[in-house]
Amino acid sequence: MNMMRDAQYAGSWYPKDPELLRRLVTESIEESKKRKTYQRGPYRFAVLPHAGLFYSSSGIAPFFTSGLDSIERIVVISPSHYATLPPDTIVSAPLSGMRTPLGDLPAFNLMGAQREWFSAIQSEHALEMVLPYIAAQESPVKVALAMISRFTEAKAIEKLADQLMQELGREDLEKGRIAMIASSDFTHYGPRFAYTPYGSRAESRVKEDDLSLAHLLSEGRVSEALAFCTAKQSTVCGYAAALLVSSIAKRLHSRGWVADYYTSQDVSSSNDMNFVAYSTILWR
Repeated sequence: MNMMRDAQYAGSWYPKDPELLRRLVTESIEESKKRKTYQRGPYRFAVLPHAGLFYSSSGIAPFFTSGLDSIERIVVISPSHYATLPPDTIVSAPLSGMRTPLGDLPAFNLMGAQREWFSAIQSEHALEMVLPYIAAQESPVKVALAMISRFTEAKAIEKLADQLMQELGREDLEKGRIAMIASSDFTHYGPRFAYTPYGSRAESRVKEDDLSLAHLLSEGRVSEALAFCTAKQSTVCGYAAALLVSSIAKRLHSRGWVADYYTSQDVSSSNDMNFVAYSTILWR
């Protein structure tokens, strides 16, 4: 039996009121079109942030600036913040749909979907933040939700990319009927995250690291990106999902670019020594 995923974070991580939520979505998309880095879509692949929408809306919005007219299915892949997952493995649960304050989304399920992962899928905020944006679009789109924790070697990325492409259908991917979103915040810095290698130059050094990783991902250099994350003991929480999407985008000759980068300090104007970075990577 398939199950509905509830909007667990509506009213806390983003507005529960449909009018307020729709306004937030619409305004953030319109603001994205004004940025210097704006390039018209449609987009086929993305790495998008997943903090509460106060922080992540401006990073999520660029993917939706061209709408979803040609897209029939979207796969959202996130890390798991609350459940332990086996490495080199993508997990999902059988869903009939997802509830959002802007209406229910229909689901499609990956072949390996198992009921045992439903509670993890239900509780994962990294899967939920993008759903109101999908629900706000005029075109009906089916959504699959999945999670992956980490990769142990580059060969595992390629193997899983092969499997997922075969399951989804290469032709549908090539023709842009399927989009894939990796849900990932970038570096989590400060004592709260037990990551403080840079002292007084933290913000500039973190930006340097994050943009280096973002460009490796946008170019499909997944082996180098994995080595970079390992060497830096990276706190980029969704790097495995980003590696997987980057690998598939490269195979399909999609052109990627870094569309945005900012930190929680930029949003809140705070000087807190703890901050989280966000990067938006898009592929056409």
